[in-house]
Amino acid sequence: MKKLLIASFMALVLVGCSGGRNSTGYSIINDMMYAVTYEAHSVNDNYKNGQTNQLAPEGTIARGFMPHPMDAEGNPKVLSNPFKMTDHGWRRGQRLFVSTCASCHGDKGAGNGLVVTQGGFPKPPKFKSRSFKYSKKAKKPAGHVYNVITFGRGNMPSHAQQLYSKDRWYVAEYVREMLMTKGKK
Repeated sequence: MKKLLIASFMALVLVGCSGGRNSTGYSIINDMMYAVTYEAHSVNDNYKNGQTNQLAPEGTIARGFMPHPMDAEGNPKVLSNPFKMTDHGWRRGQRLFVSTCASCHGDKGAGNGLVVTQGGFPKPPKFKSRSFKYSKKAKKPAGHVYNVITFGRGNMPSHAQQLYSKDRWYVAEYVREMLMTKGKK
């Protein structure tokens, strides 16, 4: 009996250590180890159209890319900020402006960032210039600045890939309230 136990233990050790250090050992249920896989553009009989790659279901929206409402000409509609501006929002808006926008626009929005002064890029308009000044906030709502950040304008490309939607709202409010006006919130 003792010899039988030793022999079965030795067989178990040999089976468990069969392939060296990087081996997964033996598989008793092969469904997971040897699963049927399909190449991305190969024929697949599991679907009616025979394609492995399937289109996303109609109406699917990628996470973080909610579509913006558009007017009849295809231009983005000016929206109002859906988020309440707290101290955190103002600080985050300032921090993101400095890290993302100040390289071109400068810390105070004067259009004198390092990319302009040392890189030779075209100077963006000053935030306190005539084109940006407004007496009533309805003239340049936060949605206008948000849309410029999201879709770009003139030489400025879209920054939708660099900033989350909520962060674009924070930056838009910071630019609008702190840099386009006298800096009072």
